[in-house]
Amino acid sequence: MTREPTQPIDTMYGAAMTPLVERGFDLEVLDALLRRVVEGDGTAVSVDAPAGAGKSALLAEAATRARQRKARVLRARCCPQEERVPWGTVRQLLDPLLSDEDLDRPDRGPVPPSDGRGDQALPVERFHGLYLVLLRLSRNAPVVLLIDDAHHADDLSQQWLAYLARRLDGVRIALVVATRTACGAARGPLEAALAACPEFPRLRLRPLSERGTADALAGKLGQALEQDSAAMCHAATGGNPGLLGAVADAVARTGIPAAQVTPEQAADICSRAVLRALPRLLGRHGPAVTAVATATAALGRATGLPLLARTAGIAAPAAEEAVTALEDAGLLCAGPPWHLGSAAVVRVLTARAGEHTLDALRSRAAEALRDLGAAAPEIADMLLLTPPDGQAWRVPVLREAARIAEEGSDPPAAGAYLTRALAEPPADTDRPALLARLGIAEVHLDPDSAASRLRTVLDGEEDVRRRATLAPHLAEALVRTGRPEAAVALLDDLAGQIGEDDRETLYRLWAQGILVLLEETPHAADAWTARGDIAGDLAGTSPGQRLLLAALALKATLTGQCAHAAADLADRALARPAPSQEPALTTAFAATALLHAGRLTDAARCCDQLLGDGTPRGPAPVRSLFLALRAKIAHRTGDITSALSLGRQALAAAPPGQRYQPYATAQVIHALLDLGAREEAEHACHTSYQSPAGHHWSWAPLHAARARNHHTQGNPHAALDELGACARLMRDGGYDNPALVPWRSHAALVHQCLGNHDTAVELADEELVRARRWGAPHTVATTLRILGRLHTGDGAVAALTEAASLLQGTPARRALAHTLADLGEALHETGRPTEARTALRQALDLADASGAAPLSERAHRALLATGARPRRRRQSGVGALTEREHRIAALAATGMDNQAIATALFVSRRTVEFHLTHVYRKLAIDGRAELGTALTTGPRTQPALPALPRPTPRSG
Repeated sequence: MTREPTQPIDTMYGAAMTPLVERGFDLEVLDALLRRVVEGDGTAVSVDAPAGAGKSALLAEAATRARQRKARVLRARCCPQEERVPWGTVRQLLDPLLSDEDLDRPDRGPVPPSDGRGDQALPVERFHGLYLVLLRLSRNAPVVLLIDDAHHADDLSQQWLAYLARRLDGVRIALVVATRTACGAARGPLEAALAACPEFPRLRLRPLSERGTADALAGKLGQALEQDSAAMCHAATGGNPGLLGAVADAVARTGIPAAQVTPEQAADICSRAVLRALPRLLGRHGPAVTAVATATAALGRATGLPLLARTAGIAAPAAEEAVTALEDAGLLCAGPPWHLGSAAVVRVLTARAGEHTLDALRSRAAEALRDLGAAAPEIADMLLLTPPDGQAWRVPVLREAARIAEEGSDPPAAGAYLTRALAEPPADTDRPALLARLGIAEVHLDPDSAASRLRTVLDGEEDVRRRATLAPHLAEALVRTGRPEAAVALLDDLAGQIGEDDRETLYRLWAQGILVLLEETPHAADAWTARGDIAGDLAGTSPGQRLLLAALALKATLTGQCAHAAADLADRALARPAPSQEPALTTAFAATALLHAGRLTDAARCCDQLLGDGTPRGPAPVRSLFLALRAKIAHRTGDITSALSLGRQALAAAPPGQRYQPYATAQVIHALLDLGAREEAEHACHTSYQSPAGHHWSWAPLHAARARNHHTQGNPHAALDELGACARLMRDGGYDNPALVPWRSHAALVHQCLGNHDTAVELADEELVRARRWGAPHTVATTLRILGRLHTGDGAVAALTEAASLLQGTPARRALAHTLADLGEALHETGRPTEARTALRQALDLADASGAAPLSERAHRALLATGARPRRRRQSGVGALTEREHRIAALAATGMDNQAIATALFVSRRTVEFHLTHVYRKLAIDGRAELGTALTTGPRTQPALPALPRPTPRSG
């Protein structure tokens, strides 16, 4: 960085310009020019920069350095007032030659004529005569001509300077020409001549960096600003030296020592300084620069040059030149897309433009986006910034944008587009449909407003089928506003209006009604289906029947009625050729019932059929649900790495706030804990979903997952708090089924840790009753395992043996691994080491195969405690990786290089290389290109299980 004296070297708006900083390269180019001209080899340099970038300061420094080399400096500063004065610029340059000394020289040569208006052709003889004047002058000392703001030079002077530029080779004459970017004038002959000579350097002055800003202000003020205050000045000015000069003057006028200026004071000073200086700074350019700056302020973000040009109302070449000027001035962030980098600049431009002008610019931008073929949401977002004006094309665009937002499960965006469409306004025939869609979008955002809108539409709708489509949404809004009785009455009333000849519509209405009531009040769904005999005798012969069967299966699952009945309903719901021919909800809810009924293979098949092509159908929440269900299935079957991957895909499948995101987050947390990634699990608990808890059932698994994380981290009281929230949600909601979340079993373990044995046993016994009523083997086995851990001796062995027996015939390998580990420890405590070793070896094999590192370590230690000499641990496959190896391999699979991994994990690069070598050997791969596939490969064939030990009868 080059620093020069801090005294003023030029003025702007009555203030001294900032000292030269961060101009080292530019000064090196000028020094090279001066060296060449001193050596007798003339050349030229052009400086192209916007107003306030420091061109004049650079030329002043060039003059100083030229004089230090004993060169004669001829300077001219052009201005608009002299643009039409013939030979005006040449006179500025040569007038110093007409001193007494020059007049006494016999070879002073000709001088410019007083008037050139009568010349019809270029005065080539005069051009050459003037050239000879300089040539004779250069015999005594090198001559350096400095022309500032050359774009304002008169035409004759530009032509002569261009003539001169072509004759510099081998003479001691140098030419430095400074022009302003986007000055509004056509390129003159001088600029064209310089551009035609590629050997002439062209300098573009850039805005100052944050450090350069601080140095420049320190030089101006005599002392440095505090770091945050200097950063505030840089953010407000973009590092533009002209604006910084205005800021420095403003700071000086306050009388506050620079070092004591706070960031808040700096922000206020910068705001006032920019307000005064910016209009004059932009005014020194052509009108295109101000137009582009104002258009960018109106748009907020300009995505392309055609849009920016049409919004500003100028031609594309002028817009491009203006963009370059604003970028070089530090006012516009480089793009596309372009945006103004300073809030202070935005405030000045918007205030000067006024709301009426800004509205007109945004309306013009919306039309430009339409004509340029932009997507409907982009056009609609611009329309949201404009007032309604009744143009016919706007409503269809807003309606299409709302449709896209609805498909992406973004109700806030859909609501905003539809509200704007209604304000446009639409045609009378379109208004009811728009009002209905707005009401649907508002059900989760503003249920009171949604209920009012949907009631208005429903009252004016005569078509029964259309009413049947709207009624469930109105019912959901009523439920959300605490009026479930009104929702049930609405659904009953509409069901009575549907004739027997339209049973399909009735089935769909019943299904949607059940789903609405399940959202908040599952018991109301039970009561409604029982009163109306909705279940009836459904054969599953139509899509409506199958959707209703799936809804009933989900209701049976959430309310914990009977696993066999729920699975039977799900089977009937799935009795069709292929899932692709049915609504996604039918398959989603049927698969949910099968999963919690213990039918893991069938549930996986349902999900895989819809996820097979990687693009599951249906809205984002349903896609997220499918992935989360598949993650839970993979977790239960012991494919924990796949469970983690699927859980993360579920989180990424839909925007934050959708109803199944808590459920997906829970799957991620459980997988991370089983893999031993405690830090990542903790992070997922705190960052994955921070919205307030809702009443939807998917929140219960998230509370339980957070509780497990707290328990694993040794925070039992925090675990009980989460489990208490889970319990309240499930009890109040009416979906207290241990197949969904065995919260009592988990709470029993926590209470046992706290010494509350009686409470622990009471909770486990209560859950066992509910689990047996539900009847799924996995659910019963989970509670029996907890009871086995709460008891000792033969009682523990009996409970754990029954749990293992229930799990042996199921694909639930993860639960079996945990149960066998518990059984092995219980058998060892009762003095049966041989049987203990058998169970523990199988637990170790299952844990290793699934990658459950903590369980594997526990089973290994338990085997050693029995006196066994267990075989060596797994030496190949994902399960053989240590926690550190797995983490490094996962980062490498994302494309990170070894140094980046070392930095992220706070280890050395050699450590990363060492671990990766072991990873490649264990996974039997050649390098990191194969890591992604190797890490996501499911577990190998599960080991066969031996017969379980028979429990010893309890004495007494």
